[in-house]
Amino acid sequence: MEIYLSKEATIAGMHERGYSSDFQLFGNDLLWIQEKKFIRPGEFTIMEYHRFPSQLKKAPDIIIFGVVAHHYGVKGILLNHYSSYTLKTPPVIVKKLNEMNAALAI
Repeated sequence: MEIYLSKEATIAGMHERGYSSDFQLFGNDLLWIQEKKFIRPGEFTIMEYHRFPSQLKKAPDIIIFGVVAHHYGVKGILLNHYSSYTLKTPPVIVKKLNEMNAALAI
């Protein structure tokens, strides 16, 4: 996994590596923005993630996920905000990160 120093460099680097689509989390599903299609949890994998702490106190951190939707043959980016004060990581993201870590351990 590449190491980036900024959110902008992360997104640019991921675009260069083919992560060209945009995703948004809706419950447990992803919305593929460009195609306006919902992708179910069994149809995508998190391949990498990059966390950037907020520069402001009590503001959410930004996490940038590299997602592959195998069934559709598409790679893209999911942005998520995380704050230990107000938000919890969605269960589907926790599950996908655990799957990713299990795959790396093999």
